[in-house]
Amino acid sequence: MTGGTGENPSRRKPGRRVRRLRWTLIGLAVTAAVGGAIGIGAYWASRPKAYEPGSEDKDITSVLRKDIPADAPSPKLVDVTREAGIADFQTFVGARTSQLPEDMGPGMAWGDFDNDGDEDLFLVSAGGPLTAPETQLAPSSLFENRGDGTFQRVVGFAEPRIHGMGAAWGDVDGDGWLDLLVTGYDALQLYRNRQGKLSLDKGFSAPKGFWATASFADYDQDGDLDLYVCGYVQYKPSDGSQRTSTQYSSSVPYTLNPSSYEPEQNLLFRNRGDGRFDEVAEKAGVSNPEGRSLSAIWHDFNADGWLDLYVANDVSDNVLWLNRRGKFEDISHAAWVADYRGAMGLAAADWNRDGDDDLFITHWLAQENALYDSLSNDMKGQPGAGSDGLRFMDIADAQGLGQVALQSVGWGAEFVDLDADGWLDLVVANGSTIETEETPKRLRPQPMFAFWGNHGERFYDLAPLDPILATPRVARGLSMCDYDRDGDMDILVSTADDGVRLFRNDMQSGNWAEFRIRTKDGSGPGRDGTGATVIVTVGGVRIRRSLSPASYLSQSSRVIHVGLGDATRIDRLELLYPGEKPTIYTDLATNTAWELTVGDTTARQVGKSAAGSSAKSSLSREQVVEFWRLHRAGMDAIKRDKDFARAVGSFRQALEIDPNHEDARYYLGNALAEIGDIAGALNQFEALTRVNPSSHRGFARHGTLLAIMAKSQRDLDTSQSILEKALALNPEETGALLTLGEIALMRGDLETSRQRLEWAAHSNPRATGSYFLRAYIAWKAKDAARSTELLRKARETLGPDWKPEGTTAEGDVIHKVHDDTTPLSPYWDSWDGKPNPSTAFVALERALRLHF
Repeated sequence: MTGGTGENPSRRKPGRRVRRLRWTLIGLAVTAAVGGAIGIGAYWASRPKAYEPGSEDKDITSVLRKDIPADAPSPKLVDVTREAGIADFQTFVGARTSQLPEDMGPGMAWGDFDNDGDEDLFLVSAGGPLTAPETQLAPSSLFENRGDGTFQRVVGFAEPRIHGMGAAWGDVDGDGWLDLLVTGYDALQLYRNRQGKLSLDKGFSAPKGFWATASFADYDQDGDLDLYVCGYVQYKPSDGSQRTSTQYSSSVPYTLNPSSYEPEQNLLFRNRGDGRFDEVAEKAGVSNPEGRSLSAIWHDFNADGWLDLYVANDVSDNVLWLNRRGKFEDISHAAWVADYRGAMGLAAADWNRDGDDDLFITHWLAQENALYDSLSNDMKGQPGAGSDGLRFMDIADAQGLGQVALQSVGWGAEFVDLDADGWLDLVVANGSTIETEETPKRLRPQPMFAFWGNHGERFYDLAPLDPILATPRVARGLSMCDYDRDGDMDILVSTADDGVRLFRNDMQSGNWAEFRIRTKDGSGPGRDGTGATVIVTVGGVRIRRSLSPASYLSQSSRVIHVGLGDATRIDRLELLYPGEKPTIYTDLATNTAWELTVGDTTARQVGKSAAGSSAKSSLSREQVVEFWRLHRAGMDAIKRDKDFARAVGSFRQALEIDPNHEDARYYLGNALAEIGDIAGALNQFEALTRVNPSSHRGFARHGTLLAIMAKSQRDLDTSQSILEKALALNPEETGALLTLGEIALMRGDLETSRQRLEWAAHSNPRATGSYFLRAYIAWKAKDAARSTELLRKARETLGPDWKPEGTTAEGDVIHKVHDDTTPLSPYWDSWDGKPNPSTAFVALERALRLHF
């Protein structure tokens, strides 16, 4: 034994070893820190310059494309949001309060509500903060497709001001007119369509809840549309506390974590046959009380002629119910699709052309997206393969869709053949739910995905090559539609904080066909094609396309688009429709929109022909091919090469084949203006309005060009008359209003000018010319303070990175006509941005005195 302190002497030696080890570790840490600092300094000194998406940096571009096959197309998308007339739509107004219902939406829905042959658009708005009164919420809006590539907000529609989520069109009463269902937080609204006029059905009984995606389908095959609605969580508004929680290992506000709340039940509304409903979800076994549901898709996965139901759940198992002649069987685990991840968006299609439909699911951060490939054709009859041999396998990683999504939060998704090569591509909307550190807090934006499908072998993301797709956004809903009826599918994306974006698709190079499906009587639920499948045979190859247009909060076009590659004729087409025998068609032309009626073997051409004329066009196949070759050559000359003289030649040759094609005539007019042939350009725009008296863009461009070139009051009278026609066609469009305000100013009518310019700013708060010219009017009225204030607002609209173009001298306007939008725009383009009325208006004042 030892005396004294009672310390065991044998423990002193290990203590010295510990101290020695501690000093060794400290030394290593210091060495590592110094080395790291040197390494970081070397990296920052030699780091590559940031890559601008779409730029021609040879090294970066080669890196981005190094794993992409040489025959992959370049993404060619054009942001036409403002040109189409929907740029001013708002999806959120005000500052977020970090509550779940503010961040989950919104979506949109395409549907021909007025039965004029083109698809109109309902845009859902999330409204604004949960604490805001209803009157301060941004409204959801209905836009009519004018048939010329533009949309007009429908006057007389009572726009809902709700915390909106999703929307879906469906003819619930079988009268041949699409009705509208809108979902949101504490909102589930049905709008009845009475021959093109929508009104709220106050008799539609729906419980309060947090409602997400809605999907229409005739699940029991009784001839009317039923409705499935996803319930998310039983959300309780914030009590103002700053509690946090853990969401997939990340610390987030308690009010943004769906796991903080109990799941909401789902709803199944069974149609009684007269457009009224009974809610039967619990009775039918599809209420999914354990799931926090966000998306649902009706789709015949086992090809038995009955629409099955797949539901995507957040933080809970997904569910697949097989439809057993109107009764449901849960086969989620047996089919290997009980996916326990944060699931949001859904898309189903036969991406690899193996004859069965597969399933794509978007997920939350760090979870990868899923591609469930159907093994049904391989597994039928094998023990343990699930009901009807239906089983899926997640092959996302092997197909280039998995790991690429680890840092993204995926929402809306759609399979679509963007380049019409006969193989499906895949577009995905991304946007984080993680907040930034700034105040007020915003959500972190992320770039989209645009996966090109390489002949069913693998997907490659082309988005980094395109500045439109690579621009980060807080995206949510996504849908596809050939809104301009030019034969390719365009992309519409909604964001949680910044309106919507419409991207026109200019990358299609192959042949195509479009199919609109109707039932025998031409009315009822079949008019929108829900559940239809077409199997197209070209050159011995079978291409299968099924119509299940519901994705995250959104509804895509009911038109089935099929890319055909080099095929010039459709040898055979088989139309499959739930509850009906197959309908067979043979020898159909490509590059044409067809209407197919279930049970009727005669296909009917609809809308524009291949070259854009009426459906009864007598153009031969060779003429159609040549027309599109010339038209695309003209567009490439304008957009890619800026060779306007070459574009003029291409468009003139195209119009010799089809004189009534509106796009060719419009772009010919613009190209002529660019090369200085103003008289020729005016002739083309005048001809365009004869071809289509409802062409807003034809009247607007004609009137504006006349105003730019005006030499007398009579010229101004003529241009005003033409612009007033454009304004009558689309009262919300800012360009015609702005030019009319300028014309009044050139005439010396300051009050009329001020009113028109104010209206233009109301329609478009970023209309720089409205503020600049009103500042001039205030200066003329000797109100220097007001003039200075308006100049400051004009400068704000230009953004922080704007730089002036340089001064505009007398007479320079005529030389700038081809680059400028309006007669007086050169004067604010050349303004130095300083809010000094005494210098800002010198050139403008001199020009107005000299010319007018």
